[in-house]
Amino acid sequence: MAANLEEIRGALEAIVGRANLSGDAPDMIPYIKDSYSTMMGREVPLPDFVVMPKTAEEVQEIVKLANQHLFPIYPRSFGVNIAGSALPYAGGVVLDLKRMDRIIEINEDTMTATIEPGVTWGRLRKEANKKGLDVIPIGGPYQTSPVGNHLLTNITLYSSKYHCDRAVTLKAVLPNGEILRTGSWASAVGGEVNPYFRYAYGPDMTGMFRGSLGNYGIIVEMVERLRPVAPVEKNVFFGFEELAPCLKAMQAVERLEFSRTCQASNSSMTAHLILSPHRIKDPEQRQKLLARLPNYQITLGLGGTEEMVALFERVANEKIAEYGGKPFCLEPEEMAILNQVAEGASRGIMHMYAPCSGFAAVIGCLPITHVAEINGIVKQIVGKYDLRDPLSGEPLDHQLIVLPYDRCSTVYVEQEILYDPALDQAQLLPVMQCLRDCYAQIVGKYGASHTIPNKTLMKNMLPSYVELLTGFKKMVDPNNIMMPGGPYSLD
Repeated sequence: MAANLEEIRGALEAIVGRANLSGDAPDMIPYIKDSYSTMMGREVPLPDFVVMPKTAEEVQEIVKLANQHLFPIYPRSFGVNIAGSALPYAGGVVLDLKRMDRIIEINEDTMTATIEPGVTWGRLRKEANKKGLDVIPIGGPYQTSPVGNHLLTNITLYSSKYHCDRAVTLKAVLPNGEILRTGSWASAVGGEVNPYFRYAYGPDMTGMFRGSLGNYGIIVEMVERLRPVAPVEKNVFFGFEELAPCLKAMQAVERLEFSRTCQASNSSMTAHLILSPHRIKDPEQRQKLLARLPNYQITLGLGGTEEMVALFERVANEKIAEYGGKPFCLEPEEMAILNQVAEGASRGIMHMYAPCSGFAAVIGCLPITHVAEINGIVKQIVGKYDLRDPLSGEPLDHQLIVLPYDRCSTVYVEQEILYDPALDQAQLLPVMQCLRDCYAQIVGKYGASHTIPNKTLMKNMLPSYVELLTGFKKMVDPNNIMMPGGPYSLD
């Protein structure tokens, strides 16, 4: 790209304006770092440019320019990049979509929002609430994007009731520069009037983009599903001393089909959520809180009329008690944080990585029957590598969170191994080895599946499946300009 760098800069400036383009290192450094790249010991080069388009037409022009000059593109929606998924592994151009921040429509009848990629969960929630609706958000921070979430994993605390995927239809600029619309929006006749039905005209093309991490194109608009806000909504919390009965209770409650949210977690996770990054550094505060917490907890979100919620809470208490669980309550300010986290898209959820920010996530989707076993496997392997708590130096107690799909038909399990990314590479190597060993065992023995493809996991997939994933990429991206060279690239 260096040979015609000035020509490309001039063309990009003509598209987005000089103020929305930079090739200066101080501006570009934030786009090449995250905790995963540090742990993997992977050097990520500076991009040649960071570009911030405002419209779908500008995105399309940039993509056409990339095909003309054969430079790579790495799009990001709002820019919360924590798993190496939006880094410019081959340089080129980072396409920062934060300026595309319109909430185009909130439709009360269809309970949907049509949004651009720069819209955040927090902002969309505020606007939806004005119309008696709410988002079905990721269990992450307010400043993440529903569009980026769809391209990543789409995990939500509401997945037992609404499953994991809230995208209805989408409009994307394909890597070849063409515009694609999915579902009922795909029709050239009437599609703009009715973009509200996902499963139209054959296979689910909206689903092709879920978990694709940008390989198949740049989403410039998305119709996102919302939910109705009930007259009364509350969260109830139950504690358990052992994991196995906690999971049995979750399965039993979810089969009664009245919860609006559900999650299980361990005390290590809960302590990190409650304590601020400053407070969790204090060993005394940390130990005092852990002493008051149950080893494991279930959080249930209830909703309905006042009478319905009272009934649901009574039934939940009775069912939980059958498995040895008990309601628990902490100080008001502590419960306020747990209630915030229980609704998803919260500030408090980011405390889970505090204060060092480094985490290695062991993720698996599988029947709930095997969750206790894979938790034990991770605990054993963490001990094998003698990983230490980055705060206390004591043996690491990894974090656990379990989210049920479809009333516990299967569950999403995430186990967080916290570390300090400021350590040198020799000290980070055991973390990486531990992560690889964990995946090898839980995938090999239990078939625990990840929610996104990466090159390591794809080695274990059937060749025909891999050929479909990569073949679609080759069809829409013949010049391989989109997301090349990274661990999630389908090139």
